[in-house]
Amino acid sequence: MMFGRGKIKTGEYVFISQKYDRFNRLIIGRINATNNPRIHVQGFYVIPTGLINKVLSGQGEGKLKEVLSNPDPNNCIFMLIDTVETGTFNEEVDENTSKIAWINEERYHVLDGWVKENLPEMFANVLRARTQEDRAQARAILLEKMNSLYERDLKDHLYAVARSTKIL
Repeated sequence: MMFGRGKIKTGEYVFISQKYDRFNRLIIGRINATNNPRIHVQGFYVIPTGLINKVLSGQGEGKLKEVLSNPDPNNCIFMLIDTVETGTFNEEVDENTSKIAWINEERYHVLDGWVKENLPEMFANVLRARTQEDRAQARAILLEKMNSLYERDLKDHLYAVARSTKIL
């Protein structure tokens, strides 16, 4: 089931929400081939383990539960500011059973940067710190990482998320 803009073509970037166990996993990548209704995608997957655990424990109600059951390129950040399981993805996806959305190259690189730079774990360390001292230390590590990034779109996005989560 496509959402976003029309027919997706080889070479384009996609954001996929796919049923995985009781929840959804994200697949973010580039289309290598199409064979209706299947597309071959090369990229990475994200299983939002932190958010899943929060929802299963009863702490993640409302918006968080909605994001987990209906992720899209605009709300997926809630999945990426907590612990995640990630890995390489190089498989076919069925358009009839997965939600597929076109994303631009910049959005792809921002999401890819979140995973490659280990930002979900760093945010989780700050947000889940048990003491002020632990929080200050985790925040300092995150700020150091933020200041060391060169990719402008990723850095801008990261600062916006850090402000909205009251880390900055």
